[in-house]
Amino acid sequence: MHRTVKRGATVLAAIALAAAALTGCSSSAPAADAPVSLTWWGWNAFNKDQVIKDFQAANPKIKVTYKQYAYNDYVTALRPGLSSNKGPDVFQVQPGDLVTNFGPLAVPVEDRVAKDLGDDWASKFNQEGLSQLQFEKKQVALPAYMSAAGLIYYNKKILDQYGLSVPTDFAEWKTVCETLKANNVGCLAHGAKDAWVNTDVFLALINSIAPGKVYDAIDGKTSWTDPEFVKAMDAWSELFTSGIIGSGATAATEYPDAQTTFMEDKAAFIALGTWNTPATMTKTGQVDAQKTVTKKIDGLFLSAPFPAPVTGDDPTKLFGGPDNGFAVSAKSSKQDAAFKFLEFLTAGGGQKIQAAGGNIPAITSVKVATTDVIDPSQVADIEGQQEALADLVGARQIPYSDLTTALGDALSAVAAGTSSPADALKQVESASKSVSR
Repeated sequence: MHRTVKRGATVLAAIALAAAALTGCSSSAPAADAPVSLTWWGWNAFNKDQVIKDFQAANPKIKVTYKQYAYNDYVTALRPGLSSNKGPDVFQVQPGDLVTNFGPLAVPVEDRVAKDLGDDWASKFNQEGLSQLQFEKKQVALPAYMSAAGLIYYNKKILDQYGLSVPTDFAEWKTVCETLKANNVGCLAHGAKDAWVNTDVFLALINSIAPGKVYDAIDGKTSWTDPEFVKAMDAWSELFTSGIIGSGATAATEYPDAQTTFMEDKAAFIALGTWNTPATMTKTGQVDAQKTVTKKIDGLFLSAPFPAPVTGDDPTKLFGGPDNGFAVSAKSSKQDAAFKFLEFLTAGGGQKIQAAGGNIPAITSVKVATTDVIDPSQVADIEGQQEALADLVGARQIPYSDLTTALGDALSAVAAGTSSPADALKQVESASKSVSR
């Protein structure tokens, strides 16, 4: 399995040293038995009210206040917040850019977690959950839960209605889509306006054609213009030109546009990852999902590997890691309390809350709950997802923002028909050569 090593520029290393020095400043820390108020920042903390309630019940002298941001606003606010005394004590990160950019402003967790959880603490976690939240070989965050892409979700009721099977390759998929179109049903709902979901689909294509090779390209060890990448970009184009993805997708977002189309039975498939399971397969999650759509949700939703672009090839294995994680700010004057909360989120009761909601815990001994499934057929599906997360082909996120942007731009141009696959990949390769690794 490929493991992505996070590397930062020299300036970030300098920031890391400065942040580490701050951790030694304990003169302003509250007394051990004094009430403590923690601030917790994030963009999508799962079931945050239950998390805070359960944590405060076990730690009555620690009050947690959560501040939620829209994702882009969060990224903008985080650096000034972490560089001041008015920022969060505990903050959310995800693999890739956020770890690279904000890992230096977090407290490395190894010593404290070993003291609290034992010297074997790392063995309790999914190892990809840990490795993708490291900066300069330091564990700067711990995973909240695991997730992976490389899947399609499908509405079995629609497929059964027209006597269709789940496709395993593009040739089968195009035939399925023709039948759906003849019955005024969309095939693959897709929000091509969003670079992140386009990238997920491209990674599914290239990891089917040449498993793992994309990670060599990310690391600068091979060229994005190699034949396998051109074949994958041709397949990306084919999704649009063949009608698997319908017209208008380039103006649509994945959330809410494509997801609404899928949940309202207007399309049979959507390309999402394991994070979509709670909304589609659990009763509790579907109650929340119902608030976002007007039609009553009555589909039977299951998942399958994203179909292989080449007939006879295997679909991709899942790729991913920690969906997100949490870190303690080096500026926090309440680090004892902050670490208690961090450990609750990532190794304690917070993991059971994740599991109960259908998310896949980062602690491997905690099994995802299946008691809340809508249909018994979904149990094996969910359990299979958790098993697959132990054997990932690689990561979802690219740890270099310029390369991430270049690939997103290339995929958008090919989807819109304004660039050929080969020319688009030349632009990605140019950006890759300029990356400081």
